Amino acid sequence: MLLDLFMTFFLIGFISFGGGYAIIPVIEMETVNHGWMTTQEFTDIIAIAGMAPGPIATNSAILVGYSQAGILGAVVSTLGIVFPSFILIIIIAVLFSKFYKNRMVEAAFYGLRPVVLGLIFYSAIKFAI
Repeated sequence: MLLDLFMTFFLIGFISFGGGYAIIPVIEMETVNHGWMTTQEFTDIIAIAGMAPGPIATNSAILVGYSQAGILGAVVSTLGIVFPSFILIIIIAVLFSKFYKNRMVEAAFYGLRPVVLGLIFYSAIKFAI
């Protein structure tokens, strides 16, 4: 059961993108297909996960894992959904540390500064209105 939880959430974390709310249908499909819970039970889990602090995808993985195997299931499910992102961040950090002094990389990051600043201002103005 624990290996199945880990592998399911690892694959969800590995192939899904677009944020927590975009991953919810994938988690629902896998949870229902494995017979871990019904669609109604999963809907209740999402309601709880949405109210809890933190990312909704991680919270839902925690709650699904807990419902199936207690605290250990929650830990395993959490590790499964977080591990792919962790691996990607480590790879990017290693590559960045090797190339951050490259002129092209420096220029790209220098060029991104006004874009990021513009997005921040846009968001601030959008929320202020």
